[in-house]
Amino acid sequence: MMLANLWTEFCNLFTQMHWVVILLLSLGLIFCIVEATIPGFGFFGIIGILCEVGAVVVHAVLSGSAAQVFFLILLVVLVVLLIFLIFVRSAKYGLLAKSALVENKTSLPTDYKEKAKDELKSLIGKEGLTLTECRPVGKIRIGQESYEAQSVSTVIEKGEVIKVVAIEDARIMIDKLTY
Repeated sequence: MMLANLWTEFCNLFTQMHWVVILLLSLGLIFCIVEATIPGFGFFGIIGILCEVGAVVVHAVLSGSAAQVFFLILLVVLVVLLIFLIFVRSAKYGLLAKSALVENKTSLPTDYKEKAKDELKSLIGKEGLTLTECRPVGKIRIGQESYEAQSVSTVIEKGEVIKVVAIEDARIMIDKLTY
């Protein structure tokens, strides 16, 4: 008997739904799809979620049936979850992965550490000044160029004379120069 009542409520959800609820559900779905496909700051996603919540509230007020509201919430959650899963799969394997919306490559070449290491090797043994405190990382100046460097020992105060002692993984390793 109870299952028959639930089935009746489920059928009534779709047969007696007010046009405002259908409009809000449709707009919410469209806005959620737009938010998933166009990168932004969430405007369309927020509006979409508000439309979906508004549709549930309006349907609850108009129908007065807790079972129909439960079914509607369940339906909205399942549809949004399905859209999310489709877009995640598409971002990895489908058309979305081939579009400019999904970044598949890094902006750095794969051998950037080796190239940077080779370019920085000429700095080994050179002296310079700290522009900021090195705790252990800070800014230094060698000649007219400024670099980010890492202290190998203690904290080096701003304005101290330093010496480049090594290059490790494209990082300049420095130590305080003592006379």
